[in-house]
Amino acid sequence: MIGIWQDVRFGVRMLLKHRLATLVCVVALGLGIGANAAMFSMAEGFLLHPVPFENPDKLIALVDSRPEQSVEMNPVAAATVFDWKKEARSFDNLTYYAWNENNLTGDREPQKIQSFLVAANFFQTIGVQPQLGRAFLPEEEEAGKDQEIILGHALWEQRYASDPNIIGKTIKVDGLSVTVVGVTSKGFDFPMPAEAWMPLGLDAKARQDRTRRWLFVLGKMKDGVSFEQASAEMKAITARQAEAYPDTNKGWTLRPMPLRQFVTGNLTRQYTILLLGAVGFVLLIACADVANVQFARITGRTGELAVRTALGGTKWRVVRQLLIESILLSLCGAALGLLFGEWGVAMILSHMPPDVAKFVAGWKTISLDTNAFLFTLGVAVVSGLLSGIAPALLSSRTNINDTLKEGGRGTSVGRARHRLRGALVVSEVALALVLLVGAGLLVRSFEGLLNINESYHPETLLTMNLTLPDAQYAKPAARLNFHEQMWQRLASMSGVQTAALVSHVPYSEGGGIGEDNISIEGRAPGKRGEIVSALVETATPNYFGMMNIALRDGRLLTDSDGAETQPVAVVSTSLVRRYFPAGENPLGKKIQVGKTGGQGGAEHPWMTIVGVVSDVHYSWIDKNDQPTVYRSFRQWPPYFTTVVLRTQGEPLKFVSAARTEIASVDPDLPLYNIKSMDAVINESIVGIAYVAVMMAVLGVIALVLASVGVFGVMSYSVGERAHEIGIRLSMGAQAGDILKLVLRSGMTLTALGLAIGLPVAYLLARGMASLLFGVEATDATALVGLPLLLAAVAAFACYLPARRAAGLDPLRALRHE
Repeated sequence: MIGIWQDVRFGVRMLLKHRLATLVCVVALGLGIGANAAMFSMAEGFLLHPVPFENPDKLIALVDSRPEQSVEMNPVAAATVFDWKKEARSFDNLTYYAWNENNLTGDREPQKIQSFLVAANFFQTIGVQPQLGRAFLPEEEEAGKDQEIILGHALWEQRYASDPNIIGKTIKVDGLSVTVVGVTSKGFDFPMPAEAWMPLGLDAKARQDRTRRWLFVLGKMKDGVSFEQASAEMKAITARQAEAYPDTNKGWTLRPMPLRQFVTGNLTRQYTILLLGAVGFVLLIACADVANVQFARITGRTGELAVRTALGGTKWRVVRQLLIESILLSLCGAALGLLFGEWGVAMILSHMPPDVAKFVAGWKTISLDTNAFLFTLGVAVVSGLLSGIAPALLSSRTNINDTLKEGGRGTSVGRARHRLRGALVVSEVALALVLLVGAGLLVRSFEGLLNINESYHPETLLTMNLTLPDAQYAKPAARLNFHEQMWQRLASMSGVQTAALVSHVPYSEGGGIGEDNISIEGRAPGKRGEIVSALVETATPNYFGMMNIALRDGRLLTDSDGAETQPVAVVSTSLVRRYFPAGENPLGKKIQVGKTGGQGGAEHPWMTIVGVVSDVHYSWIDKNDQPTVYRSFRQWPPYFTTVVLRTQGEPLKFVSAARTEIASVDPDLPLYNIKSMDAVINESIVGIAYVAVMMAVLGVIALVLASVGVFGVMSYSVGERAHEIGIRLSMGAQAGDILKLVLRSGMTLTALGLAIGLPVAYLLARGMASLLFGVEATDATALVGLPLLLAAVAAFACYLPARRAAGLDPLRALRHE
């Protein structure tokens, strides 16, 4: 230990002696380690702690998927769930839940809340008990006995002022009286973003329904049962169900998922892993930079190291000394990196809109905690070893006699050192190129998602949502009367150019509109179990003009398409392209929504296609246009509506007036998601924006570090070759010749790096092009422009030492040692 302590003190003195080299290394490592610390904090929240309760490893989610339609996490039908409860043996409990929204009224101003309908054993299954009161009782999931509610802690604090006597009180939910039986603990909001929970009461008919897929299922595995065993059993059960009920179950594949993976979602996991790889690349580039600086420092100390060896120092002692110095550098870099990481995490958290953050599992747990500190410490040690091991080992192989001789240059160790330094520069350039291409593609996708919406000028649109309670608006005539009055009042507001109603606007909260099954009259599905689906919008006739949706054939919806007339529909060009043979005219054909292969009826009547319109990009997640069906709001009076106002000036200035007009029709109806259309778009794609910005920052850091690496190697090379350059100059070489010589050497390394990085970048581009909107695998900007940018920066980094070499005095260069 005494020897190690001596090495540490000597290492500190040596680092202080070479202040500039030490500063460069500390900053480079600080950037690399700081990026890793910040990304680890995010990954820990997303991948390790995405649920707000302990021990989630015993829970798995059971969801359906349709591989041919890329439907990865679909809910299941109620009859399927109850079959599982009878047959499955791998679980202590199976529970289920469904999304819901409620309006709170009566005691204060109306408020819309995000709630969930859950089975009575929901809280027991996930191992959570309310902080106040109790969980639901088994009899409370029976239809007619489901008039209870459990409040979330935040809702209890905000609306009910943390009333300790809230248990047993009656509150108004959607106009009905329900009893508060519990309040959850602070921070519990599962499934996100739950604010309240109510029992899911199902009658005998609902329990036998196999057509409506709306329940998400969680299973708590028995002790000793592995995920693989439970998955195998459930897949065998669903295979039998598919044979027994082919009309509803054929073609669907059960997809058991660990709860963490289910909650986080595939897209978040993929982008998190992408960013983890990116920050790993940045750290490798930083380590390569530091290794090159270490080579330069150690080369200047060869005499010292040879003397130490001649006086009895072993090779291991020399290697240990150099590695300790390298680790000291990394620890200093880690200290700076923690500051960078803390700043980065603060920036990430502060710029996420609250309406988006509440949907991101694990977001509230992101911080530079103890785990992040230990991770940073481990990364620092590994970085010190990576950046110091090669210089230390090569230096320990130096021949003492050659080193102590005057002019002992050109040894095999020196040549190996040159090759390794060159290889490090090549790897830096290759890694930087891959990062730049990835960042460029993400930025291009983000720009495309923004630009595609410019056609309808979102900056002057105001959007707001409302949901009509079933108790008051159960009859279609009541819903239609409300919408007609509201529409007329909003359209007559001063400063409002146009008012329209629609189910969902593009990029609306939650990723857009869900798809519904559709049938085309006289056309059987291609195979049993095949699902033909489309987005379904219920809209006012003027919605098309407001959103600049062009008519391609036929006519648009009109005011004459009323409740007593033949049901009609307008479809998008992508629906015609996908579901009608080429050249077939869809006008006059009949289409049915919400039922496959049925005979129509009051709930699912056939609609005549009267028009074809251009496509609108409704969901940023989907790369391609989605088939869309537009129905008249008079023929299908909705419960859920998005109000859209085209305003003169700033849209948010009209919120108060709009509230007043809607309250004059129904004073107990809360408005929510009140935003400009610009904000809707920006918040929807904020996730891809975050990834694009982070990748761009990492790409810039990689570009800077790679150029510093090229500059350092070429500067060191010029210093080493000063004697040779002096000879060339004395023999008649011109300054331009020396300039070309040094530039050629540096650009050869850069070209090798580009040659290695381009194929990898192309493979990355192919993978990203299949996921990202507006991105092609052969994107010229990414695969041509960015390599040229990197080459230009590298050329500038080579030019500076080349110019210094060309200006050397031959006499001084010939005396150089």
